[in-house]
Amino acid sequence: MAANISAQDLALSGLQQRAIALETHAEARTQAYQRATWIRFVGVFFPIPFVVVLLRLEMAAWTYYVWGALIILGGGVLYVIDTAASTRVDEAVEAAATARKAFEEAARGGVTPP
Repeated sequence: MAANISAQDLALSGLQQRAIALETHAEARTQAYQRATWIRFVGVFFPIPFVVVLLRLEMAAWTYYVWGALIILGGGVLYVIDTAASTRVDEAVEAAATARKAFEEAARGGVTPP
């Protein structure tokens, strides 16, 4: 009986450590995503309008179409990259929440840990 209790305690401890590790990983991913999003946003939407404003008196009219297309293309690429990064963050947060829920259920005795 004592060996069974210690095995359950070990399993609970393992579940708790896994939940904490996944929560830490999810938090790190979230912070990295938030930092990188601002860098990508500024990298796409600041330089092109800045160059257009600086050179507006020396550019031919047709180049405004090129710059506009670059902004739209850059925005589309940013959207694709940001969606992929956001999906990875969401998956990490979901894994952490699932691990935390499994630990809490096992600690209450609702589910016996493996």
